[in-house]
Amino acid sequence: MRISGPATADLLHQFCRHPDGRSIDFQKRPRHQFHVHVQPPDSDTLLDDGLATFFQGPASYTGEDSAELGLHGNPLLLRRVMRALLHSRLCRAARPGEFTLRAWENGRMDLSQAEAVHTLITARNELELEIARKNVSGELTREFSRLRSAMIHLKAETEAEVDFAEEDLSFESRDDQIRRVQDLMIRAQDLLRRGRETGRLRGGFQVALVGVPNAGKSSLLNALLGWERAIVSSTAGTTRDYLDAEMEMEGLPVRFVDTAGLHSTADQIEQAGIMRSRKAVDQSQLVLHILDGGRPPYELPALESRARILYLYNKSDLGGNPAAWQPQIDPAALIAISSRTGAGLPQLRQRILAELESNDHLTNPLLLEDRHQGHLEAIIGSLQRLTDLWRNNAPAEIAALEIETALYHTGAMTGQIENEEVLGRIFSVFCVGK
Repeated sequence: MRISGPATADLLHQFCRHPDGRSIDFQKRPRHQFHVHVQPPDSDTLLDDGLATFFQGPASYTGEDSAELGLHGNPLLLRRVMRALLHSRLCRAARPGEFTLRAWENGRMDLSQAEAVHTLITARNELELEIARKNVSGELTREFSRLRSAMIHLKAETEAEVDFAEEDLSFESRDDQIRRVQDLMIRAQDLLRRGRETGRLRGGFQVALVGVPNAGKSSLLNALLGWERAIVSSTAGTTRDYLDAEMEMEGLPVRFVDTAGLHSTADQIEQAGIMRSRKAVDQSQLVLHILDGGRPPYELPALESRARILYLYNKSDLGGNPAAWQPQIDPAALIAISSRTGAGLPQLRQRILAELESNDHLTNPLLLEDRHQGHLEAIIGSLQRLTDLWRNNAPAEIAALEIETALYHTGAMTGQIENEEVLGRIFSVFCVGK
């Protein structure tokens, strides 16, 4: 149970005593954990016993006096203690996200860090957890602050040009100013790109399984998952639309997509499935192209994908020769497997992990909320208009307005510019106690 506010010490003094009945001066020993009996000041009724810790502001999560009670987890006991505390009128029930809101109000964190707290406590996988932890530590704030600092410098120079236009002073040339603005625009675009790419990874890396009909894509999907997700049949074309399934591979979230077999067909339903499959391939971070080892080498269907492609010689247990494919395929990208016997699957799993861990999106991730992306888009728009103004020799007064607009959006990203509606929306999604 978490408590915060100016009456925290008084509340502890009234309700928490040493097991032998002695009172405890919590303020003398902040951050010390005491074993306490919790009971109302006007009653001998023992509500519960547990551990109590007092945190003196501003050295606390919220920046004000606060406390944590470690009680037994039975909801009935917790409700008894809660009712007694509320009855004292020294406190009230916290609203969702109010502890983190107070931390922001008291300067313990900025708005981007506060949002990252919510992502941290709702993370669905190790990757999301690690990225959120970086934002809580202030990495995103530092990125925004560097952008804002450069804009403030640009604004100061532009306003000096306005204020001292009559003075015999030299200012930066328009070409140099345009180069600086374009550099800022590239930095903002890079932040937006990284944020969008990381956002796609929050649901997991997408790995597409492609190949001709009956190459063994569905069998491989089931073998990788360890359970039967896809129907397996010797009849070609069983999978007419793509199937997907999620799993974690050593902490990385991976979404496998089993696509419809790639081939020429007059069947409109199959054509639609193949088109959807090609779109899934284009959106994947890794493609596994399954080769039918039960057939002689055949012409591979063309794939439009920016992702790395691994070629899997399936049905290797039938005794075929993977080397026969080498004129078409780089041997370094060819792996012999058997979905039926499991041969080569441990090596395949390790290769998949290695490919995903080397992914550019993973080496420099940046977690942006939707509102961050909106502000960055507005900044890029302002900087583009500023470039156009200067190229057309517009007055410095007009240019300064666009810089001011861009500055507003950099401040809004971290909460330096406040908006009550936005704040309410951000903190309302938190659970009570955060």
